[in-house]
Amino acid sequence: MNIRTYPSLLTAALFGMMLASCVEPNPAKPWSTRDRSLTVIEVDEVHRSPQVIVIEEPSEAFSTDEPTRISSEADDWMAEALVVVEVVEPVRPLVAAPVVLTGTTPAARATSWLLQAVTYPEAVIRANAFEALEGNPVALYEVAPLGFIDENRGVRFIATMSVGDAGLDNLAALIEPLIMDPSDSVRASAIYALHALGQPVDPSPLAGMVFSNSPEIRGNAYLVLGLMGNSTAIPVIKANLGNGMRLENAMRVRLTELQAAEAMVRLGDEDSIEPIRAALFTPVEQGELTVLACDMLGRLGDEQARSMLFRLIIASGKQSRPPEIQMAAAAALFRLGPPLPEQLSAVVLSQVNARDLRRRVQAAAILGIVPGPEALTALEGLLTDAEPMVRTAAAGSILSRTDSWGSATAIVPD
Repeated sequence: MNIRTYPSLLTAALFGMMLASCVEPNPAKPWSTRDRSLTVIEVDEVHRSPQVIVIEEPSEAFSTDEPTRISSEADDWMAEALVVVEVVEPVRPLVAAPVVLTGTTPAARATSWLLQAVTYPEAVIRANAFEALEGNPVALYEVAPLGFIDENRGVRFIATMSVGDAGLDNLAALIEPLIMDPSDSVRASAIYALHALGQPVDPSPLAGMVFSNSPEIRGNAYLVLGLMGNSTAIPVIKANLGNGMRLENAMRVRLTELQAAEAMVRLGDEDSIEPIRAALFTPVEQGELTVLACDMLGRLGDEQARSMLFRLIIASGKQSRPPEIQMAAAAALFRLGPPLPEQLSAVVLSQVNARDLRRRVQAAAILGIVPGPEALTALEGLLTDAEPMVRTAAAGSILSRTDSWGSATAIVPD
């Protein structure tokens, strides 16, 4: 089982949906540390009713062996990045319905929820579910076509990126039509996925996208260029830095500029790591920049940032940081690996039962990279959370862990 290094978050990816920038701190816009996605979701207030979660024994449709890999190429795509896709859609009232978690292992139960979540009324849940299913490529293979035709461009983006990351070669023919999608972001994801799957594809449209005045389109072009790994894209990215987006929200612009820096580091321009490090120490009221910087430094494996990340956790008094930033710093340290401070996992585990939805989502996303049985136990509890966003983040983390599968096999729908 491949352990992912990534926001995204769900986000969250992300949350992904795009799951990418953290803006106003309200429950409709949660923090996400899914490596690829934080997520900006522009929606009205959502009224949820409590949901009943029932855990049942597995049906005959679910088997119980080691997960099956669709393609070994998926192992080559460990590095993840931020996604910015703004999801704007009408909010439909949600009707409470029982959520049935089927299976005898954590991975089986997580997959059973995600197979329900890919058709959830809220686009952010659908998108995060497709991203989370990268941990079970067989199940993703079965449902990904639903994501390709979803009415929401954010869902189409995430589903396409996830198929590329998972190496699902047999779906390439279904991705090709997305090269002509009305959304530039979706077209960029199709270019990435086809490239990742070894298919011939023209990347030249990305050069135009990096000059877009839309932070969403520009940020996703940076993301795809960085992941595709062609260093000739560095001059293209540098040429548009500081240009355009004059009428956009200043915070969105700064987040997009950090995405450009991460892409250039991935492409070999190591000097571009400096603005990411500097973002660790932005004012607390701009905490989304710090969270994003932590995520990026962990993904990029920046060993020189280790002491800076540790200070974000232990700072006290006027320098103390809120739990969201402390958790993001802890996640980056876990990605960097040993040596790690003692009891680092407590920084994340302490937020598992937080009243704040955003903190529970963030904790659920990070626990996928926290070693030990206590983290898996916490994730199993979060998989039964009343909030679907928390369940989805927990499910993705469960599928990313080798200790969650037991004797279970990959789960696919009937």
